[in-house]
Amino acid sequence: MQESPPSSPPEVASPSKRRLQLPPALQYRSFRNYWLALLASVTGYQMLVNFSLLWLIYDITHDARFEGYVGLSIAIPAIGLNLFGGVFADRLDPRKLVGIAQLLTATVAVALAVLVMTETVNQWHVLAAAFLIGSMQAFDTPSRQSIWPRLVGREALPNAVALNSVVWTGTRIVAPAIAGIIIGRTSIAAAIFVSATGFYILSVVVQTLKYPSGDRIAGSVFQQMLAGFAFIRENPVFMYLIGMTFFNGMFGMSYIFLMPVFAKEVLDVGAEKTGWLLGASGAGALSGTLIAAQMGSRLCDAKALMGGSILFSLFLMAFGLVTHLGSYELGLVVLFFAGCSNNIYLMSVMVNLQTRVPDRFRGRVMGFFTMTWSMIALGAFQASFFAHYISPSVAVAIGGALVIAFVLVPAMVNKEIRSLAPLPKAE
Repeated sequence: MQESPPSSPPEVASPSKRRLQLPPALQYRSFRNYWLALLASVTGYQMLVNFSLLWLIYDITHDARFEGYVGLSIAIPAIGLNLFGGVFADRLDPRKLVGIAQLLTATVAVALAVLVMTETVNQWHVLAAAFLIGSMQAFDTPSRQSIWPRLVGREALPNAVALNSVVWTGTRIVAPAIAGIIIGRTSIAAAIFVSATGFYILSVVVQTLKYPSGDRIAGSVFQQMLAGFAFIRENPVFMYLIGMTFFNGMFGMSYIFLMPVFAKEVLDVGAEKTGWLLGASGAGALSGTLIAAQMGSRLCDAKALMGGSILFSLFLMAFGLVTHLGSYELGLVVLFFAGCSNNIYLMSVMVNLQTRVPDRFRGRVMGFFTMTWSMIALGAFQASFFAHYISPSVAVAIGGALVIAFVLVPAMVNKEIRSLAPLPKAE
């Protein structure tokens, strides 16, 4: 039997602040503080993982396969530890888990920047840093996904989903461009130091958050992990939603890790123009977020979920084609629409998950969700080998085709998935 999301926390903005017509979720002080700190942290993460590390290791090795090794170094601990992270998010105070994980991630980034500054860095340092960052994310992400739904009332939960999506999509616009500009005009070390600042900010702010405490699970960690898996397995909608994030991460979003290869081997552009390619995708994603926010409850419909993913896949294949033809400008346009359609269906996944999951399973379900999302890094590994032995354009096109295949096949055989609709409003 499903439970409703938590009741409204006591910390709502004062009437004077309400007259400013803040978005519903931002009327809750704790969520507002969390959201601003998350913005700083995610900006740092996007700069570090999706640009600086990749640019650094390619600069050291000049080998496209090492782009994949970075992704693999992040993915192995993230995938291996995410389920533990989800269990601990249900067992312990997730605020402390997030604070520790963010602090350690910042420390790893600073240590890597020092190695770059002293000109002693090599590819193994970069891979070790990626591994440690992936390990911290395995505990950080399920805990964050467990925290923010408790900072708002049920009526503001869809808006909170949209605002969280805005953080990730908005930083995809500016963060790669910022990293590219800093690297191009100063140094890689400077870009990494800037990234670390965001992690420190969230580490401090998350400790100040207040929300209603819930029951903590007890018993064996492995038993609770299996209980979470059983809950997902018995619900075909949850299986489908988490499966979509797996295919999106493993095959759809791996193009992000290939950007330095596209830049240097296919399009012959530098760091700043590479940043703008990723920025175009981020701009599209932000547009998709704004469109999705206007869709309201329709975002939970099967049409939004499947239609957005199919469009994203088609635009991925188009990106492979236009870059193969050498068109940087068309690549910018196609990535904009790919980002837009991708974010519409990912927001549909998240809204469906967060509104349907019982509180007692929230950390574990989001642990499984985060594990599949971590396939973005592992997907970089497979894509880098297609890029090395065939071409980057073919690697991206194959990924798009596989995403479409997963979207359609389960929906064809399961009526519950085809008829997915919003849950009825609470009385």
